[in-house]
Amino acid sequence: MTASPSTWFLLADQPGWRRSVLLSDGTTVADGTLRLAPVAIRSVLDCPPEQVLELDCCERAVLQREDRRVALVTGTGQVRAYAGPWRVTEDGVAIAVADWVIPADGCDPVREWPAGTWEPTGLVPLANGGIGVLDGEIVHVVDALGRWHGAVPAAELPGCPWPEDAEAYLRSGTSTTEALDSGLPGCRWHRVVLHGTVPIGCRVQVEALATDADLTPAEVAVLPMDRWSAVGIFGDASAASWDALLSTARGRYCWLRLTLVGDGTDTPAIEDVEVHLPRRTSMRYLPAVYAAGESEALERLLALTDTVRASVTTHLDLGYRQLDPRAADASSARDLLSWLGSLVGMIGLAGLPVERRRRLIAAAADLYRRRGTPDGVARHVALWLDRRTMVLEHYRLRRWAVLDQGRLGDATRLFGREIVARLQLDGDSAIGSFQLVSVPSPRTDPVRVDAHRFTVLVHAEPGDDPDDLAARAERLLAIIRPAHTVGAVTVVTPSARVGQQASLGLDAVVAGSPSSARLATRLGAGAPDGRVLARDPRRGHLRSIEIDARVGTRVG
Repeated sequence: MTASPSTWFLLADQPGWRRSVLLSDGTTVADGTLRLAPVAIRSVLDCPPEQVLELDCCERAVLQREDRRVALVTGTGQVRAYAGPWRVTEDGVAIAVADWVIPADGCDPVREWPAGTWEPTGLVPLANGGIGVLDGEIVHVVDALGRWHGAVPAAELPGCPWPEDAEAYLRSGTSTTEALDSGLPGCRWHRVVLHGTVPIGCRVQVEALATDADLTPAEVAVLPMDRWSAVGIFGDASAASWDALLSTARGRYCWLRLTLVGDGTDTPAIEDVEVHLPRRTSMRYLPAVYAAGESEALERLLALTDTVRASVTTHLDLGYRQLDPRAADASSARDLLSWLGSLVGMIGLAGLPVERRRRLIAAAADLYRRRGTPDGVARHVALWLDRRTMVLEHYRLRRWAVLDQGRLGDATRLFGREIVARLQLDGDSAIGSFQLVSVPSPRTDPVRVDAHRFTVLVHAEPGDDPDDLAARAERLLAIIRPAHTVGAVTVVTPSARVGQQASLGLDAVVAGSPSSARLATRLGAGAPDGRVLARDPRRGHLRSIEIDARVGTRVG
């Protein structure tokens, strides 16, 4: 037996077990799934060459050997294009033209082709639907329009498909795990569970070996067949998992050998294996007299009922995980995360990334407790957009001048009628210069003009579309803002614009925090080239920087 190592996943209910290396013969592992090895890929050399190759839409390719070209013929018999005759040069492919010469021993002229001109001998269909033109050990790839796409060694190019009755997989193969260490001398291994699919006509035979000695892979490979104990056969095409007791497996170390058997056209696919230990059945709940003597038959019977019971109790024992938004299943087949979101009123989350949905649902209770407050609105928008967010209430911007309190040079403003622009006869009565205000008394205008209004400041990141970011924030704000308030959204970009973004700390960003950087050379008076970083005028000498100092964080 030729043994070759490969990597495969072996899962168990014991912590610390990792990927297990297999001794494999006739099997392969792809995407974590164990299968029978496929039969070698068929190359174009295995395909019978044709002189006429049928194409799609009733078209065909006809080889004209004497003219060294391929004619592409339509269904009505018209030649649509020619491929060749070609001469492959260093710069690509060029049309080759033959010269007519009269041989010394004859009268009939013959054609003499330039050196390097292809000499096609047959046509083969390619796996991608193209046309392969055989030229010795080289295959020229030609498309349906007669264009040349390169020359490839024939042995490296997949060719025509296998016939329907040809075998695609080996009929059998084995895989053996490394030693599974229980850490318990004389351990009674309990059961093995296989997850995967076994098509009709295929099966998986499971054998086990257990000893207290840690054998090397080479020693396991040469063990006689009678040292392995048969566990069972997995051959039910309708089942997605299969389990059996490891009744004769006793020892600290355990090996499993899986023999995959197929019919040549299909293969079993084992996704993972679970190994349970030590032996734990309902026998431990019965009086000790039941465990005396020959109790193997009773244990096997109880193991059947334990498996059925565990299929229900496992879901109950792990049910709390599905009620935790950090661990709830978010797959399309069993989207419990969306169900949790509907319980707490978090709807419309389908378009958000899974991790952002989890954070929103986990924070639902706190968001409802702060609903309608500036902090609650800011946090809700921040969680939804995954951006830094602030809320500015407009009443904080009031700077009205108050009698006996305002000072020249202060940031105060005089409040006048033009700020509210009420409709007033013989005053502000021109169309477009006034607004109708339902509040009867103009004396409250200085207080009401900025009341119940706020702006959500969303700090954009590099690569964000400000218009899209603002549109998403406005849609959310229409749902979560208090009904009596008027909200607006402003996207903050790293800039400062007079009259638009001019409030430092709110909507104007001069520069962000610099990232720390390590100096590659020494700076100062002792530097080889005399470079100076900074001078401290108070101390009268150069400031020194240590080798491990970071710019902007620590200077000695």
